Amino acid sequence: MNISDFALKLLILFLPGIICSFIVDTFTNHKERAKFEFIINSYVYGLLSYGFYWLLISKLGGLVAIEETHVIFLASLFDQSKVVSFKEIFNVCIVATLLGALITYVHTHKLHFRLLRFLRVTKKFGELDVWGYFMNSPDVNWITVRDIENNLMYDGWVQAFSDNSKEAEILLGDVVVYKNDTGEELYEVSSQYLSLDRAKIIIEMRK
Repeated sequence: MNISDFALKLLILFLPGIICSFIVDTFTNHKERAKFEFIINSYVYGLLSYGFYWLLISKLGGLVAIEETHVIFLASLFDQSKVVSFKEIFNVCIVATLLGALITYVHTHKLHFRLLRFLRVTKKFGELDVWGYFMNSPDVNWITVRDIENNLMYDGWVQAFSDNSKEAEILLGDVVVYKNDTGEELYEVSSQYLSLDRAKIIIEMRK
């Protein structure tokens, strides 16, 4: 088997890992990753997908009407006489899609961080920064944003917000705008988009 054939087989066989990694990268908030990290993640997710598929067909194959009893993944990769099973790859792609959704759910709800915090293994909260931790808190609904530089105060409920504090973007609903120093009401709007310098604002949460 020449290098090009091996590389092609490797790409096809690790398609499930690429799918899983793409789902996780697309639907989770995370720091920008290098291409090398995506490749490593695809490799790991691919192995996990094949591992779960092997468990499925070896332990539960009879229950879900799967005829195959073994995975030919490694055999077809290193043995030129073995033919790539596209049916197996398709089935593993389904497993990879479900695995990607599961990892995304765990990451989104920070279940792994919650568990380790409960066990007192770590004090990290899992968000990109304190902005994400504060804005994603279930206690945060109505907030007051004080724009110190422009002497304005915005009071409303949080409709949407940016993923990190670099942009400090907030969409508020049922907004009442006041002068910050006197508390004088200026106007009301049904919703208002704010993009402010994080160094010049104060955000307060209502009790």
